[in-house]
Amino acid sequence: MRVVPEAGDMTKVALKARAYLPSSGVQPNSDIASVSYADGTLIVLIACSREQNDVSGLKITFPDVDGFRLLDEVDLVRYWNSSDFPCGSHLLEVLTGGWGMEENTLQGFEHTRREWLVVTGNACLSAFCQAEPELAEATWKFQV
Repeated sequence: MRVVPEAGDMTKVALKARAYLPSSGVQPNSDIASVSYADGTLIVLIACSREQNDVSGLKITFPDVDGFRLLDEVDLVRYWNSSDFPCGSHLLEVLTGGWGMEENTLQGFEHTRREWLVVTGNACLSAFCQAEPELAEATWKFQV
């Protein structure tokens, strides 16, 4: 581990990421429909579109996840405002400036992590996972 400088102004942290999925556009009404964590595996279900009671989306599975957080997109405005933020993809691999860098700065030491960012028009999820996530299309019936 390498010691990093004390926490400064976190608003100056610029996010640099690459789109892991093709840029198909993130709809404003898309959202994380569910998050499930068991035995080190994190499963995130994204609702991308809905036609009457049929929901279409994406299932993202992170094997051997080391940590995750779920935030409203408003809490991540500093990321969206970064010049290297790739718009339009539901899954990004964070290269620098994300939650991992924030934690390194706050903790005062550097810990190498592979970070992923699940993006929707509402909730967003950051995950630490060394392995690439598994992706699958998903459909289900909307339940009230």
